[in-house]
Amino acid sequence: MTRTLFPIIILFTCLVSACVENDVKHVSRQKMTDIMTDIYLAEAYSSVVFDSTGMSANKNKDSLALYYKSVLNHHGVSLDEFSNSLRWYSSHPEEMDSMYINVLTELSTMEGLVNAASAN
Repeated sequence: MTRTLFPIIILFTCLVSACVENDVKHVSRQKMTDIMTDIYLAEAYSSVVFDSTGMSANKNKDSLALYYKSVLNHHGVSLDEFSNSLRWYSSHPEEMDSMYINVLTELSTMEGLVNAASAN
């Protein structure tokens, strides 16, 4: 799951980071980790669409926009703050790598919990 989403987020991050200001106020690494973890989950959830023929792998962009808004509201971050933070992390690769390692750790932990629960 995380292997397929990682390139999408990296591509999104690169596109957002076209103009970078180094003095931009940014969201802390832990908060950004929490936000990005929820964004990954929203991306995955939006790609599970149920239609009259059953489950489809098409991404529902309307639902995804709603999920993004919900994630940002949940974490108390505006779209501008999130975008500025993504730009900042893009211009600080060491920080971005650390944050993504934390995101992947969180997602792996969640995946392990789900697998353990479904095994019982």
